Amino acid sequence: MSLLSKLLTLIENIFIYPTLRVWGLSILSILRFFSYKSESTKKYLYDNTLNDIPKKKGIFHPQNKEHIIRLIKVAHSNHATIRVVGSGHSVWEAIYAQNNNCIHIILGGDFKKIHSINISSDGNFALVNVGAGCHLGRDPNDRESSFENSFNFQVDQKGYALPILGGMSHQTIAGFLQTSSSGGSLEHGIADVLEEIEIINGKGETIILNKKTNEDKFNASVVSMGLFGVITRATFNLPKKYSVEGTEINKEFKDSLLVNDKGHYRKLHDALKNNEYFHMNWFPQKYVQRTSQWNGNLVSPELPKKPYKHLLKEKFMNVLAALALRISNLTEIIIGGNLAQRIIGLVLRTFIRIRKPVHFRDLWYKVLPNDDQADVDRLMKTSYTEIWFPLEKIDEVMGTLERLFRRKPSYAGTFAIELYGAKNSPYWMSPSYKRDVFRVNPYWWGRNLGDPYEFFEEFWKVLLPIDGARLHWGKYMPKPGEIYGEHIFGINYLRHCYPKLNNWLDIREEMDPDQIFVTNYWRRMFDIRKNI
Repeated sequence: MSLLSKLLTLIENIFIYPTLRVWGLSILSILRFFSYKSESTKKYLYDNTLNDIPKKKGIFHPQNKEHIIRLIKVAHSNHATIRVVGSGHSVWEAIYAQNNNCIHIILGGDFKKIHSINISSDGNFALVNVGAGCHLGRDPNDRESSFENSFNFQVDQKGYALPILGGMSHQTIAGFLQTSSSGGSLEHGIADVLEEIEIINGKGETIILNKKTNEDKFNASVVSMGLFGVITRATFNLPKKYSVEGTEINKEFKDSLLVNDKGHYRKLHDALKNNEYFHMNWFPQKYVQRTSQWNGNLVSPELPKKPYKHLLKEKFMNVLAALALRISNLTEIIIGGNLAQRIIGLVLRTFIRIRKPVHFRDLWYKVLPNDDQADVDRLMKTSYTEIWFPLEKIDEVMGTLERLFRRKPSYAGTFAIELYGAKNSPYWMSPSYKRDVFRVNPYWWGRNLGDPYEFFEEFWKVLLPIDGARLHWGKYMPKPGEIYGEHIFGINYLRHCYPKLNNWLDIREEMDPDQIFVTNYWRRMFDIRKNI
């Protein structure tokens, strides 16, 4: 047990009073954050054989495949761990090596460029080959990243588009693929257009995997959390560009799609099925009880534009929203009980105002990642646990959540719960593998006092026992060994969830037999035994 784990256990046992306990957990969360090391181990930063590879803030920025192969060889000879950081959008444990013998890299140079765009004879499709370090949109944390050099902008300028994007587009191509990220759609998925990937494995071999000629290894490798190697290129077969037209509307719970009919959530189910793009933020707090619904459908890009404007597009509104979340968090900690719920309701309802529908129509890359307009990397930085369920489980999931909030109103937290879907995927380790899914994504504001693990724990307790539940690989997950219903979270639970897990682990062993990409976090998650 680590020192931090011991301290957390001590606080659980000593601090009987909730307020003192929350402050203690907050301090330890801060300590946990600062314990993560993004820098590579110093001896590699000063290694003469690696001097020509650019470095920034202790992270290597390989510019070409030869650089990556050399880094892999150095990691081999020193028994070091090597990890690709990307945009850093996932939880830290999932990204960084967390040991004192590591090499961290961010893909640069050739890996940030589009290499070719070959348009089909009829003009309806474009085969696009791109470096896996290219950002989908602009990454505000990367000074070299801009709208003009983003993947989305460049392909749009040529007249083509991805069929799906997440709520924000800061991620790199590889990062989006490796964690099975997805936008809110049961009709469109990234697997519709991904044709091929190039990966440099743990043996320093460059392997090209095509979805038709290497089907099994391709489907295993696309979602592999960086454990198979470094994805260096991806090839997409993109359709013509489009606009998305839709509405955003806030409603009282009683007037929303979440009202059930004798235990059936048909309106929500139908909204997920009948809109090409859909997501909803649910504010289930006792004295808020409102929803913010966003839906859109594909239309011609030639139609007149009506830009989407996020509530938090202006800096001032981000400051006000952060202030509201701070007040709500402190109120819950210091006051508690029904009075706290009333104050939280008063504060949050000022932001989720009932209003007429807001209509929008604009290009795909400006509308789908609508949270790009908010300050999600600073003032509104948010953590999540995202649980994916078979679509047919929607009644059981929503009923379970409503009962949880009636029984314990404080479990609703002080922010929203996002509800949306994802299309079935052929990728073995995708949470939507071979099934359309309904997703529940509780929000934890990054500046809250308290421990996000403790908050998410309440959702894991009631939702993970639902058969078919799977978790997003890049967001908060339970610690192996914790018990949820009849399951102990760990390798056997994951085998139950993912029918191809054993085959996936065999391919992982083939791709990286010396485990240079395996961190302690993923070792515990998949019970990967250390080589003797």
